[in-house]
Amino acid sequence: MKKLIALVLTLVCVLGLVSCSKTNELQQGDNNMQYFFSAKVIEVDEAYLLLEVFDTGNSNLSEGAKIEVSTDTVSADGCPEFVIGEYARVLMARNTDNNPPGRLEAFSICKTDETGKVTAD
Repeated sequence: MKKLIALVLTLVCVLGLVSCSKTNELQQGDNNMQYFFSAKVIEVDEAYLLLEVFDTGNSNLSEGAKIEVSTDTVSADGCPEFVIGEYARVLMARNTDNNPPGRLEAFSICKTDETGKVTAD
């Protein structure tokens, strides 16, 4: 009888640990979160925009960071045409380090005013 009780208690403990680890994984995941930042356009190329971050949004970027963002976006509307000095908001699927190596991929890039509010294109 004691062996049966010990076995049942062991199973309960193992199941409890497994369920706790799955809950922790869900809490640490992105849960489909999207990250954004606002920046001033400092260089325009057909394949990318070079941006200087002025509002970090919910990203890990720091103000003043210079970031290359691909103009090949997932958005159905694509990337609008930008000129140097305009402002952009970039929406990303993943967060990034302050100085990411290479070019960032974006869900969408839209034009904003100097305060970061989205403007009609």
